Amino acid sequence: MEHHRTLRSLAGFSLAGVVCAAALGWYLASARDELRQASPWLPYLLCAALGLLTGAWMGWRLRYFPSWEGLFTGLAVLVPFVIYDLHTLGEFRIGLDNLVEFLLTFEALFAAFYLAAFLVFVLKGGGFHYPWFVGLRYLRFKMITAISVAGVALGVAAMIVVLSVMSGFENDLRQKIVGTNAHAIVQKRGSDFSEHRVLLDKIQRVPGVRAASPFIYNEVMVSSDYNISGVILKGIDPATAGAVTELDQGMREGSLELLAHPERIRAYVEEQKRKSLPRVRTPDNPLGDGQPPAKDAASGDSEPRPRDGLVDEPARPAAGPATRAETSADEGGVPEPLPINAREPRQATPGIFIGVELKKILKVKLGDRINVVSPLSEELGPSGPVPKARAFRVAGVFYTGMYEYDAKWVYVTLSAAQDFFGLGETVTGIALKLDDLERAQRICDEILSTIDGWPYFTRTWYDMNKNLFSALKMEKVAMFILVVIVTLVSAFGIISTLIMLVWEKIKEIAILKSMGATADGIMKIFQVEGILIGLVGTGLGLLLGLGSCLFIRSIGLELNPEVYYIEKLPVNMDPLEFVLIAGIALHISFIATIYPSGRASRLRPVEGLRYD
Repeated sequence: MEHHRTLRSLAGFSLAGVVCAAALGWYLASARDELRQASPWLPYLLCAALGLLTGAWMGWRLRYFPSWEGLFTGLAVLVPFVIYDLHTLGEFRIGLDNLVEFLLTFEALFAAFYLAAFLVFVLKGGGFHYPWFVGLRYLRFKMITAISVAGVALGVAAMIVVLSVMSGFENDLRQKIVGTNAHAIVQKRGSDFSEHRVLLDKIQRVPGVRAASPFIYNEVMVSSDYNISGVILKGIDPATAGAVTELDQGMREGSLELLAHPERIRAYVEEQKRKSLPRVRTPDNPLGDGQPPAKDAASGDSEPRPRDGLVDEPARPAAGPATRAETSADEGGVPEPLPINAREPRQATPGIFIGVELKKILKVKLGDRINVVSPLSEELGPSGPVPKARAFRVAGVFYTGMYEYDAKWVYVTLSAAQDFFGLGETVTGIALKLDDLERAQRICDEILSTIDGWPYFTRTWYDMNKNLFSALKMEKVAMFILVVIVTLVSAFGIISTLIMLVWEKIKEIAILKSMGATADGIMKIFQVEGILIGLVGTGLGLLLGLGSCLFIRSIGLELNPEVYYIEKLPVNMDPLEFVLIAGIALHISFIATIYPSGRASRLRPVEGLRYD
């Protein structure tokens, strides 16, 4: 009867929780974004408070304890959190915002209820007076018990480290991708996107759009006197690009100002050379030749000059078209044409940004010239289209932390890219920076409605990197399943420990039954021991996993950037994942107690006292 009342109350509470969670979830996922941003956690706190109160009442009045119905309730709490963490529903575009809000409110309600019911029942001791006492007496230090605890602890620690590292990979890549790229882009079907200036004003007035900047995107080849490499050339507007991406923050050398004003590159390079040279004081007439000593720069009369040859110029071949063009340009003469139909601009050589890895590949430095070659050309030669080439001067070196970007991306001004590719006023698209990454798709839909949709289309940061993030999610799922299997192996340690304990205490079990102990009471004795093993092992595993993550983060394990895209092993500790892991470990520990405790409860007193 008591179990029936518990199940009826649980069913009624579940139905009420579903209704409340659905209403709150729909309300939070509605158009009232301002209220949700002002107090995003208030509905969850209200649900948690409601769950705690209801769970405490059920634990006090109905003596509710996690048995089979409690086990399934706990699993119902954990599974949706796994779905939410993996964003599986997002791949199918099924109203993810509404479903996430629904799951969070619903599970917050149930998790709080489950916890309160268990704690109140244990504190009250309903039905557990002697099982707790006997179970604690049985749980003494033994080698097999220590092995069982260690197995649970190692499994929990392994899950924490694996998931934290995988989450660190995902977050690190996400931050670098979002920081280097736009949050969203607007493009036009076809090749003529010359009306971008009109669209910029409309797009920037859309709520949620922080900044917008036009860009050009194309594949080219770059070459120096030492090497050649295929890269992606992006034409940007130096005046607005810094507001859309974090390019200016990642500059190791140079600046956006030099990209916009390439005539200042030489002066900047000379200034950097003077700053890097040591200031040497000339000795006071060491030869005694009767000449007055040289005045020192500190006196303000003159400035010491380095000896000839102190400043090394970049080594260049004695001959070659690029070298001749640069020599004549530096001497003020008429520059000679570059090979492959290249042409020299009338003004200063346009600037170009390269990554730190591309700088190593080309073996160049700030102020050096590199040639950019594009196969896209309208000029025809005897053997077909003639590639187009042009010289650019290195105006800056950037660092993103991703090898793919630092080795394969270059930046020039928007006007230089338009002139090089012969695009006129046409651009590839408009890059956007948004206020909220999670609302990128919704903001893009509002942008399309503002600019009348067709022939324009939008792509979010997730759409542009969907394959990469999907692969990371699948790897995270695979690693999680493997480590859960390891934790399941540790459950066999708990099972073997309890079975051996049952055979050791068979006489005590018989005596307890002869004194009036019920089968449920005997079962709870060994359930208490198994749960305590799980609690101790889970606690130690959480501490061990947390310590391992902090240690890995502090020492910064180095990785090969050509393989992993990053230089150091990232670690991201998510409290939600810690709770998920602890819940899984405790449920596995509880499941492991079912068979041994059931076997102990089925023992007949006569069998235990037969040989006494």
